Amino acid sequence: MRKVLIVDDEPWVAYGISQLIDWESLGFQVIGEAYDGVSAWQRVLQEQPELVISDIRMPGLDGLELLEHIQKSGLSTQVVLISGYADFSYAQQAIRYGAFDYLLKQVEQDQLKDTAKRVGEYIDARKQPAAGELDLLLDELFELLDPDNRVTIAGFMENRQLSTRFPHFRFINCLFAEASTDWPALTSPAAAGHIQEARMRTGHNKLSILLMYDEDNYPLDLLTYISDYLQYAEWTGISSQGLPETPLARLHQEADIALFSSALYRTEQVLRYKPASPPADLRKTLLRLEVSIKERNMDDIAADTASIAAVCRSCLLPADQTAFVYNQIVSLYYKYCGSSWDSGPELLTYENIARQHCTLEELFARLASGFENAAGEPAVNPSGLAKRVLDYINESFTEDLLLSEVARNFRLSIGYASALVKRETGSTYTEYVAAKRLQLARQLLADPELSVHEIVQRTGYKDYFHFNKLFKKHFGVTPSKYRKL
Repeated sequence: MRKVLIVDDEPWVAYGISQLIDWESLGFQVIGEAYDGVSAWQRVLQEQPELVISDIRMPGLDGLELLEHIQKSGLSTQVVLISGYADFSYAQQAIRYGAFDYLLKQVEQDQLKDTAKRVGEYIDARKQPAAGELDLLLDELFELLDPDNRVTIAGFMENRQLSTRFPHFRFINCLFAEASTDWPALTSPAAAGHIQEARMRTGHNKLSILLMYDEDNYPLDLLTYISDYLQYAEWTGISSQGLPETPLARLHQEADIALFSSALYRTEQVLRYKPASPPADLRKTLLRLEVSIKERNMDDIAADTASIAAVCRSCLLPADQTAFVYNQIVSLYYKYCGSSWDSGPELLTYENIARQHCTLEELFARLASGFENAAGEPAVNPSGLAKRVLDYINESFTEDLLLSEVARNFRLSIGYASALVKRETGSTYTEYVAAKRLQLARQLLADPELSVHEIVQRTGYKDYFHFNKLFKKHFGVTPSKYRKL
């Protein structure tokens, strides 16, 4: 059932429209009424109705401004505007802003019924692109935003036959709690006021936006845009400022690092990218930690890793640099402890670290506990344990299953669980799960009815680009190109 929201600053008018026709017979459900534009906009963001019927003249945020907000947000919500004035200029503005229709008060029953019917038919006609078409869009994005791609913003605009009057560019990457069916795979830039944007769906619950604006003359527009249109994003990362000659992929990667830094530290919902390297006191602590590891001093190892986590948090070290520090400690493990136990901690990317569902301090504490396990874990498995663990992983590998959850389910330490998987499969836990998912993806690619977008979700990945990089690394080509072989 499609949702419809009715907006009018006169409650009796809004109620009258809600009762004027049999909405359910036309496939609509009235989800409520709003009596001003601001509260209507909040309802639209929260409930994403398919249809909004709104008066034009309202306090705070009028109907035309509400329509403009909806258009700029990228939602597919259709808007029918109602006015008590037969004013041609209003009608012109309504059509220019993308209104589905423009009705005059008093709205007649047959007129409203006909409009609702046409909206329903229009929504039904807007089918998702065929699998092949969507694959082309995703493949284009994969190539375009690959960190090694040197295509500039100007080149991107020229190749897509687009133009902009704005001199400055930034990428904004966002993670949402849930995916929205209204996000397109790729949309062309649309301008409104002093902002122009190109939206790209880059993950199941991830949105990337190339923003074009004039920071010199309108310095507050960026913050206004984020507060107005991205307020429901859980975490948001903003790149540095780019110019036409700036590589597009570089800005996207900067926004990604800022995004996952925001998700990692969980103190700032919105973070801007700032290039940084580990501070000097952090490097000193790493040297001290190496001595502690070499001497197998577990108390000092725990204290040093906790100190490293604290320094990372205090300076909000970017996620890529935090991953670099983390992996340095992992390398120290294998340098001094690797031979005493079958498997230790795994090297992690900054995306992996941010998706661990634990705090930074907990992550480094686990790393410290791995050294203790290396010193004293027995290498004997209880009867049948390995089979039970692998059976559990094989049944759940398409879910967002962390090694810590596997270990907890079988009452094992993370180090022991990691070693068990490595000993039985010859691969780390991450490698084993990735291989299972990629083999499933290869099988699903044989079905031409499934888009790569759907396959990514079925195999358990949420980030299209992470999936694409793994698939290309494993099989040598992108999923879309593999399908054509």
